[in-house]
This record gives sequence, C-alpha cells and structure tokens, in this order.
Amino acid sequence: MKSASQPTVFREMLAGPVSREDAQLVWMLVGLAAVDIGIATFLSLFPVYAGFLYFIVGIVFAAIALIGVASTRFKGHYSQARIFWFLATIGAFQALNIVVMWAGLLISWRASGHPGYPIALAAVVGLVPLPVGIWQLGRRLRRS
Repeated sequence: MKSASQPTVFREMLAGPVSREDAQLVWMLVGLAAVDIGIATFLSLFPVYAGFLYFIVGIVFAAIALIGVASTRFKGHYSQARIFWFLATIGAFQALNIVVMWAGLLISWRASGHPGYPIALAAVVGLVPLPVGIWQLGRRLRRS
C-alpha cells in the first residue's frame, strides 16, 4: 500500500538542511573527474592492449575509495540529500562509462588507427554526469 505523503517526504529529504562539510563531497567529485581525465590521458598517450579495461578498473577503484571515505564520515558530517546526490552522480558516471566503453567495443573503435583515441572520446562522454553532480551539489551549498 502506497502512502500519499511518500513523494512529499522524499522531496523534503532532498531539500533538507545543508552542512558546510558537504563541500567536501564536491571536491571528491572533482577528484574523481581528475582521475578520469588522468587515466584517459595516460592511456591515450601510451596505448595498451585492452586499455578500456584499465580505464574502467581505475575509475571503479577511485569511485570505491571516495564512496568509502564518504560513508565513514556520513553519519555526523554530511546531509542525507547531498550524500544521495553524491552517490547518484557516481552511479551515473560509472554506468555511462561502462556503456560507452562497451559500445565502443561493439562498433570496433579500435580499428580507427590510433588505439588510444577511443578511450579519450569515451572518457569525455562518460565525464558528463560529474559536472552535473558538481553543479547540483554546489548550487545548494552556494544558497546556504
């Protein structure tokens, strides 16, 4: 049985109070973007066979580390709404990167002559959720 007030409760939770420490979540997303760009640049300049796997594994480990840091500090430091947006942003980032990498494999991007070129393109496309998440988290922090 669905409660009529359930959507209102969810909206209120997302519009809840903001903690000054929520700015750390923004910097964690900026760090994840830097890791994405760094790994993609390295693999584009020094291409290796199956470089997409190194890229995916690198950003997954970076995301797991950031989620681990955020989860250990969650209870007393971050607001529920900001941790939700943080996790949603990382989830969208990971999902889009995996979809783009696999799509690249299916359409044989590797045949383009420069084996690092597809990884750079996929990294740029997969980076889209991070600026959106950074904007969403930062917008609420600027208002408070």
